[in-house]
Amino acid sequence: MPRFRDRLEAEFQARRARNARYSLRAFARFLHGDHSTLSQILRGSRPAPARLIRAWAARLDIGAEEAAAYVAAEHVPDAAALRRQAQLQHWTAEALAVVTEPAHWEILRLIRQRSSRQHGDSRWLAGKIGVSVDEVNIAISRLLRLRLLEARAPGAWKETTGLKRLTERDFRKLALERVRQKAAEA
Repeated sequence: MPRFRDRLEAEFQARRARNARYSLRAFARFLHGDHSTLSQILRGSRPAPARLIRAWAARLDIGAEEAAAYVAAEHVPDAAALRRQAQLQHWTAEALAVVTEPAHWEILRLIRQRSSRQHGDSRWLAGKIGVSVDEVNIAISRLLRLRLLEARAPGAWKETTGLKRLTERDFRKLALERVRQKAAEA
């Protein structure tokens, strides 16, 4: 997608083609801008702010509609930014789910209370907590991802929080720490 810096670069090169001694400083003076700012924008190390796009577009006799298109193009996120945004949305949803849906806390509490000979399957957990089996399975998947729960065998779980006393407050704090760790790894 063409950016305003591409248009600036083309204009600068056209002027240099007509006059080999035409400098970046001269181009910046023509635009009524700072040469270092112009240089950073041309190198791509700094995005062109909307106010400069509009001002410089006027100096280059670029119409308002075209200038508006360049302003919009500067604000379209690149593929890396879109991936980061998707990851942020994912881990934000994970964090909110783990602290607002009581099934997570209840599952760990029940698993810790049961003896090692008694294993709680999803149906048993759902009945005890009062949620659907699907909700239990989603919560278990999330707890496994966050390494707060470990699968020993089908229906056999071990909570792996490492907390001596499992309180809801400490669980939430630890769960959010794990979400931050996982987000940083991604």
